[in-house]
Amino acid sequence: MSALALACLGGTAQAQEMASTYTRLAYDTCAKAKPDEDGVSVRHCAGHGGVPVIWTAGDDSSAVGFGAKPADETVVDASFFEAGTTIEWRGPKGGKAQTAILRYKTGQRIGKLDGSRLVVYRLGADSASCIIGSVDGRTPDANAQARKLADETAAGFRCGQDQRVTR
Repeated sequence: MSALALACLGGTAQAQEMASTYTRLAYDTCAKAKPDEDGVSVRHCAGHGGVPVIWTAGDDSSAVGFGAKPADETVVDASFFEAGTTIEWRGPKGGKAQTAILRYKTGQRIGKLDGSRLVVYRLGADSASCIIGSVDGRTPDANAQARKLADETAAGFRCGQDQRVTR
């Protein structure tokens, strides 16, 4: 193998340095779409790097999707959940975000959301997104675990095919 080929292979084998950017959204100030037949409110917000953030809220829960084609999937395994307002966007330093991390309050009763999950989303180049997995937000190192899940799983995760990771 030539020295040039070895140099190229060595360059791709090195791990990219990942970085975070944070945005905070006030969903009630985002563009409002017409509610669906069930009365679910939908808001379209501008996310980091032009990635659309789609916030939906019913009487008892709210959720977020990313991009023009977010997967239609259950956010967390809880009866009720509420999307947080701070989004952590992760990707190669100086590059486009590949994942988004969002904290949800969770619970089994309306008015008593005493749990927490950090949900990790894969952001596809095709404007599609899906949930890679989630981390128990009550653990002391939850943020670090969510970042690790994002960094190690996003590139190879196949939306609609691969199983979510729960930690």
